[in-house]
Amino acid sequence: MTTFTRRWLLSAALLAAPVALADGPVSVQADVVFASTTPGKVDPSLVKMQETLAAKVKYLTLEKRSSEKLAVTNKGITVSLPNGKAAALSLEGLKDGVATLRVKLPPADATYSLAKDKSFYLQGGAHEGGELWLVLSQPR
Repeated sequence: MTTFTRRWLLSAALLAAPVALADGPVSVQADVVFASTTPGKVDPSLVKMQETLAAKVKYLTLEKRSSEKLAVTNKGITVSLPNGKAAALSLEGLKDGVATLRVKLPPADATYSLAKDKSFYLQGGAHEGGELWLVLSQPR
């Protein structure tokens, strides 16, 4: 095998190899929230969520059902919801402190950018006369 052939094969292998996304896992806060239009209590930590979603639906009840800190990698992790659904999260990239996450929560499959002090809300389906939401953010 010639030097040129070895270099060409090495270059081809490097181009085909998966790129490392980050040195380690990205910390993500995952909160499962029950939301309802029926009057009730709004958890003080969810007032911003209530205001953000008010343009579409006026939720009068917002309760945190679970909260966990996750270490998300490119291999992925699953978050189970009380209604039997599950969200699959995986790290697509990390640049300047902003994590790009792929989230599969049927029927949705989308990619989101998770920056510091930002959250995104994913509808998780019906549950106990209301809806479940998965709230993803960077841990505080």
